[in-house]
Amino acid sequence: MSDLKEFFLSRDQGDLYKWYNYFDVYERHLAPFRDKEIVLLEIGVSMGGSLKMWRAYFGENARIAGIDINDYAKRFAANGFDIFIGDQADPAFLKSVIAKIGAPDIIIDDGGHTSNQQIVSFQTLYPLMKEEAIYLVEDTHTSFLPGFQDRTDGQTFLDFAGNHADKLSWIDLIKNIERFKTPPDQRTGDLVLPYFTRCTFGVSFYNGIVVFERRKMEEPWAERR
Repeated sequence: MSDLKEFFLSRDQGDLYKWYNYFDVYERHLAPFRDKEIVLLEIGVSMGGSLKMWRAYFGENARIAGIDINDYAKRFAANGFDIFIGDQADPAFLKSVIAKIGAPDIIIDDGGHTSNQQIVSFQTLYPLMKEEAIYLVEDTHTSFLPGFQDRTDGQTFLDFAGNHADKLSWIDLIKNIERFKTPPDQRTGDLVLPYFTRCTFGVSFYNGIVVFERRKMEEPWAERR
């Protein structure tokens, strides 16, 4: 049994709500960050149980911060967490949080779950993370629920994530330069890969979760040997 699931099963305070299948995803992507001096930002603090879970999992060397829309969350600052009250769909607010805590190694979006909140948060925060980092969005099943769709363009978060996964295929990019707005370099004729492609190793889709793995990527090449 994973340490995270064991922590969850040991709780009896009613302050931690998780789908059981999430724990395997956490272990797969977050285990390499354990016992390191990392910065973790969680969007959506709720009753504070997940903050305590991350502290138990990552250790005392981790800086753990939380964002919530409700003033109730301020009380968790007394437990050693950095707490910020504001709207996750407000880019200025999100940037002010990063200015205070530094570039995150891990961001977990368990906030309001509307497509606009998830998309704006990602667009704002992903470029501000460490070069090697994990951005994890929870409860992506809300992309199928009409009550969570608040984009004027009609785009759901899963639409957004799928379009970004397309950008990882450099062959697709060569064939669809117009589509991805990546014109060849005028001096050399080389393909200019978009920012997301250059800084993303992979996008993983799970039941209820999408994970983006940040890593500096070189322009791809192939050879015959």
